[in-house]
Amino acid sequence: MLLAAGLLLMASAPPNAAAADTHRWLRKHRGQLIEQSFEADVDGRRITLLYELFLPNSCTGVNGAPMCNKAPVLVFLHGRGESGSYDVTNAQSLPWLLLKNDTFSRDFPFITAVPQCPSYCAEINEWDALVLRSISALVLQHLTSSPIGGDRARVYLSGQSMGGNGAWLYAAQQPHLFAAVGVVCGYTHGSAPIAKRLVASQTAVLVCHSADDSVIPVAASDEMVQALTNRGHPPSLLKFIRYEHAPGPPMPEFSSLVGHGSYELLFRDPAFYSWLLEHRLQNADTFTEWHSLPTH
Repeated sequence: MLLAAGLLLMASAPPNAAAADTHRWLRKHRGQLIEQSFEADVDGRRITLLYELFLPNSCTGVNGAPMCNKAPVLVFLHGRGESGSYDVTNAQSLPWLLLKNDTFSRDFPFITAVPQCPSYCAEINEWDALVLRSISALVLQHLTSSPIGGDRARVYLSGQSMGGNGAWLYAAQQPHLFAAVGVVCGYTHGSAPIAKRLVASQTAVLVCHSADDSVIPVAASDEMVQALTNRGHPPSLLKFIRYEHAPGPPMPEFSSLVGHGSYELLFRDPAFYSWLLEHRLQNADTFTEWHSLPTH
């Protein structure tokens, strides 16, 4: 069941009844990763964003409060091979943990959105800017608004592989949305303009990569960390986890991609989530419009 469809069915009900029904639906699906859709207006274009939503078990919505009153929000960008389908997305990394690891998901504190980039993203090997901008609308109009009510000051971004590239581009072009960014086995097509913007916005960045990555060389992350350091990004806002060895993706058909599964290590590490929560967005009520990077 899609939440959007559920809301349409309740449109004719009295406001209080509709709100109560929505709360009941959200409460019923706590602790699960559920397929959703969201309609976003981006520069006059109607964009249908497909995504998966996870609500923490701590979301209770009691006494008329928003369902997840001020819970942190985490956006997860998948890699190239996951474009257009949830099959590979849900077979690994954070989505798998939320779906299959009851111990992990039971106490996971983040409202989590797992957007789906359409299949053409695999062809261009990049997250489309319109999709990223529709995620911004999702965060501002739905995840941090009623009835969910996530914390606008604690919205975080993570991405792996092509999603790591997407996280670099997204954070650089959508200032003042994310309190911190985690980039796993990512890459860029030019580190200087991205580093310039992240330093200017004082965005906290955690970079994770494995030295034996056989898909995306660790030099891609070395370069970005060096670019941020050279521009004076404060050490308190920059963390680099550089594994010597990481597994391949957990699916048998991708097991030859040795070293690329650094996300299988990072997203299981409680210290990563603790690091995210150390950072809050200042003046969170201020939103800065999308600022495109020069085309590469």
